[in-house]
Amino acid sequence: MSRGNGAKMKDYLFDKTAGWIPGIVTPSGFAILFLLFIMGLFSHRLVRKSGRFELFYWTHMLCLPFFFLMIMHAGNVWKWLVGPLCLFAAEIGYRIGFICCSERGRTKVTSLQLLPNQVVRLKIERPPDFEFHAGDYVYVNIPRVARFEWHPFTISSAPEHKDYMTLHVRVAGGWTGRLYSMCQEDAERLERKQSRHRIVQQQISDKLSPFQSMPMHLEKSVAVTGQDNPAFHEQESTSLPAISSEVAISIVSATENIRNTYKDLLPTEMPIMLDGPYSGSAMRAWNCRHALFIAGGIGVTPFASLLQSLVSRYQSAMNACPHCHQSCCTNVPSSLGKLRHVDFMWVNRDLLSFQWFLELLLDLDKEQSVRGSVMENFLDIQLFQTGTKTMPDPHEPCASCRESLAVTPQLQTDLLDANVIVPSAPASQVTGRCPYCTIRQVKHLLNYGRPIWDEVFRDVALRSGGRVTVFYCGPASMARVVMAQCKKFGFTFTKEIS
Repeated sequence: MSRGNGAKMKDYLFDKTAGWIPGIVTPSGFAILFLLFIMGLFSHRLVRKSGRFELFYWTHMLCLPFFFLMIMHAGNVWKWLVGPLCLFAAEIGYRIGFICCSERGRTKVTSLQLLPNQVVRLKIERPPDFEFHAGDYVYVNIPRVARFEWHPFTISSAPEHKDYMTLHVRVAGGWTGRLYSMCQEDAERLERKQSRHRIVQQQISDKLSPFQSMPMHLEKSVAVTGQDNPAFHEQESTSLPAISSEVAISIVSATENIRNTYKDLLPTEMPIMLDGPYSGSAMRAWNCRHALFIAGGIGVTPFASLLQSLVSRYQSAMNACPHCHQSCCTNVPSSLGKLRHVDFMWVNRDLLSFQWFLELLLDLDKEQSVRGSVMENFLDIQLFQTGTKTMPDPHEPCASCRESLAVTPQLQTDLLDANVIVPSAPASQVTGRCPYCTIRQVKHLLNYGRPIWDEVFRDVALRSGGRVTVFYCGPASMARVVMAQCKKFGFTFTKEIS
C-alpha cells in the first residue's frame, strides 16, 4: 500500500480520519488484539480442566466488545457479523426467557446426599413430559448456588424411573465446590438440630424418671354401660393418679420442642432448572451386539444409567417358573435391541468411590446369581482399585457388621493375605454406610491394581465372536490408552471425557 500511494506505516497507525469515528482505527485495533489475546489465553485446556470453567466462560463474554470494536474498526465488517450476531442474540434471548418465563424444566431437588470423595447425589423430581434416554445429559441451573450459571451433567438414573431422576456431581472447583460447601453446611446444621433433639429427649426422660420409679397404686373402677341392651357388655376403665400441673406443663412444652425440631429437620425442597435432555454417545449401546463399558471415576454416570435401564428392562420381562415359582428371564428381552453381551469395567483410585453406585452393583450381582437366567451370561463386571490397598478400620463396623462377626476373622485373614493396609482413620462416613460393608459385598468383583489392558482386550476378543464396541467415559489420559488398545484389536471406540 505504501508503494501505491506513498503512505507510510506511521500514517496508518496515527491516522485520525479513518473509521466510522475519526481516529478510532488505531486504538480499536490494539484493543481488538488485546481482547483476542485474553480470550485465547483463557481458552487453554489447563484453565478449562482445572475447575475454573467460570473463568473461561466470563472471559469469552469479551466477544461482545470484540465484535463492537470490529464494527467500529472497519466500516464494512458488519455485513459479515450480522448473521452470527443475530443467532447469538437469539440464543441469549431464549436463555433469558427460559429462566424468567418458561415453566419447562422447572422442578425441585427432593434430597441431597454427600458421598465419599466429594461427590453429591441430587435426587430430582422428574418434570412432567420430561423424556430422556439412558446416557443423556442435561444443563443444570440451581439459583441457590448461582443464578445465571448452567453446567452439564449426565443423568445417572434410568429413564424407566418415572417419578425421579438423579445426578452425581463431583467437586471440581467453582460451581461444584460451592454446591458441595452448601451441602456440608446443611449437614452441619441438621447435625446441630439433631443434637438439640437429643438434649430435649434427655430432658423428657429426666422429667419422667421420678414417675418411672414411683410405685403406682391404681384404683380399679368398673363402669357399666347400656345394661338394658344385651348387645352391650361391661367395660372396665382404670384411673391413674393425677400428675401435678407444673410437671405436666413442662412435659407438654418439651414434647412441643421435639415436634418443632422434627419440623426443622424435614429436607428443604431446592428449586432447580433443567435444559435438555441432550444425547450422549452411550445411547448407541442398544445397537451393538457386544458392548464394552469402561468407566474411570465419576465417568461411570452414563453407564450407571444404561445398566439401571438394562436391569429394568430385564425385570419387566421376567416370568414365574411353573415348577419352582421363581421369577426369571430365560430369553433375551426384545427391549434390549441388538445387545447380547455387556462387559462393564469401573476403575477407581479409592475403594470408597464404589459406594457411589453400590446398590446398582449389588442388584446386578444378584441378577447374575440366578441360575439359568439370561443375566448369568449376559453381563460381566470387573472393578479395579488403582490406589493404595487401603481398607476401613475393621474395629469400627456398623451394627449389621457387628451382628455378623462370625465371618469377620476370615475376611480379615483374606485382607492380610492380600497385603491390604488397615489405617487408623475412623470408618464413619457422611453417607452413614459402613465402609466395611462395601468391600465385603463387592469383594468377589474387585481387582487391585491397574488393569492389564492387553489381557482384558484379548479376553474380550476371544469371547466376543464378533465386533466389539467400546464405550469409554473418564480421564483423557486413560482414554488414550484405551483407544490404542481398540486400534490394536480392531474394536470400535467411542468416548466421553468426564
